[in-house]
Amino acid sequence: MKFFVLFLLCFASNFAISDSLKIGENIAGEVIHKIDAEKITNDIYTPNAYHFIKKDQSTPTCSLVDRKNQSNLLEIMSPEEMEYPNCNKIWRPIITKIGSDYYATYRYDVEDPKKVFTSSYQLVKIAKDGFYKCKQNDSINELLQQKKTNTSAAIRDVIKIIGCTPLADDRSV
Repeated sequence: MKFFVLFLLCFASNFAISDSLKIGENIAGEVIHKIDAEKITNDIYTPNAYHFIKKDQSTPTCSLVDRKNQSNLLEIMSPEEMEYPNCNKIWRPIITKIGSDYYATYRYDVEDPKKVFTSSYQLVKIAKDGFYKCKQNDSINELLQQKKTNTSAAIRDVIKIIGCTPLADDRSV
């Protein structure tokens, strides 16, 4: 029984280490939580979402990583030099379809130095070749923060009002 427990601990630690190595250019020191890519169609998947601590910091970061090309990384929220604000949690995406286009909206909680938590949102357009940050994400985030509930229908309405111009250059670090 002791051998089995030891084996299980070794296996679990190796799994955690291998997850750490899969984020971008090996920037994660410790993975806190991973949300696996979700299949939308046969060719379209959401990105993997990571909540982790960078090797050189002590507070968490949240990032999206393309499941096929892990060098395509979008930092949603990363602590500044003072370690605040930081990403306290990332949630499963809300998937929205408008016409033939798919979008994933990630809620993430930001912690400020006074331990105040604010919900923010990151919208990405998802396609066969990966995912793209929307140029209008700040405006979309502001509208979503004002809503009491954020469902796929509410997000669809916000996208229809503001739009989403994909920024291909803004998803890689």
